[in-house]
Amino acid sequence: MKASLSPVWLPLDAFALAVRFFLPLAFFYTAGRIVHDLILVGAVYTGDVEGPRKYLGFAVMSLAVLATLAAYVAMLQVLRKTSILSSTPEGQDGRLSTLIAHTLLPFLAFYGAWGLFADDVRQYNTLAQELFGVEQVRNLEFNPLLTTSVISLVAFAVRVAVGKLYEARPKGWIGLFSIALESLWMFFAVISIEHWIGERVDWLTSRTAWVAAADAAGAVLGPVGDAVAVVLPDLKDALVLPLVWVVIAAVVHGRDMEAGEAVIQGTRVESGAGRIRQAAPEPVRKAAEFVSRDLRGKYTPMLNGLRMVLRAGPVFFLVFCLCYTLLGVARDWALYGVLNLAGPHESSWWTVWHDPIKFGVTAVYEVLRISLLAAALQMAVRAASAVRSSRSGQEDAPRPAAS
Repeated sequence: MKASLSPVWLPLDAFALAVRFFLPLAFFYTAGRIVHDLILVGAVYTGDVEGPRKYLGFAVMSLAVLATLAAYVAMLQVLRKTSILSSTPEGQDGRLSTLIAHTLLPFLAFYGAWGLFADDVRQYNTLAQELFGVEQVRNLEFNPLLTTSVISLVAFAVRVAVGKLYEARPKGWIGLFSIALESLWMFFAVISIEHWIGERVDWLTSRTAWVAAADAAGAVLGPVGDAVAVVLPDLKDALVLPLVWVVIAAVVHGRDMEAGEAVIQGTRVESGAGRIRQAAPEPVRKAAEFVSRDLRGKYTPMLNGLRMVLRAGPVFFLVFCLCYTLLGVARDWALYGVLNLAGPHESSWWTVWHDPIKFGVTAVYEVLRISLLAAALQMAVRAASAVRSSRSGQEDAPRPAAS
């Protein structure tokens, strides 16, 4: 791969990785999709429309999210061997269970924000109708502040206990059980928060004053908003989504991602935090360390990855976002082109072949997307290292003597 820091090489580096590792990347993506769909089938057989079993079915569905994340982590691990980070001492043990635990929080945020929870529920409903003739499975019709919150808290408490056991006896099956509980409590917590926020937003937007203000603003700013919508893409998909994914890649590839001091290193917060820590009594410091340990384990790797990516500079990040967005557009056009190349057929033919065609195009897209993430991360690390070297060189350079 090119050692250049120019973002121009980014798509070429990504394509080279995709060609070199296409088979293992496609294998892990395919395996993840198969396991995801099989878990949804198991959730349909386990759950029910009414009664406590609907929560059990939804709990099984949380494992489908875990299977998808495990597939992406495995794909990034394949490309990790080519990274310049592989030659440095590891900051985390590199085990799959550890990597999944550190990437689960941003992945669940992405999963919920981009409506993939709803996609899983729709697929769940379709399977239930096909297997049992159920017209509608109302799995989301419950009070998230009661039952789902209790389930989330209980799963979290059990996960903490299992985590202690895993620290004492680091066996693989205990680690997998801990990750399953981690996914379960986060899954129900995200659903509870989403429903709570959704209910408040619906209440606010249904008020007469809000409706009147929205109508008045729409009459004035409507043409401007339409013009901006035509020119600019959806910022969430164009900027936030690539950032979330490259942070996940940074956590998987990263070293020293668990160092909490690295998040605030070199900032004004570092000196302030140091003074507060020194001034706090020893029992208070120990209590804060114990209470925040689980949160730091989730947020610190993500924040370190975010800082590392943004250090590469705005030009690199915007080029990466452009490549990411264009890759998504190319996927849509490729699917459209392949479907048109297939030609006209009976509806029964499309029933059989539409999903395999879509899966094939999506698999190629995912291989290219993961390769783009790995190439972007390697370039970001090289750029950040170059910036640090130049800064240290300027600080070490002799200053001119005063005349």
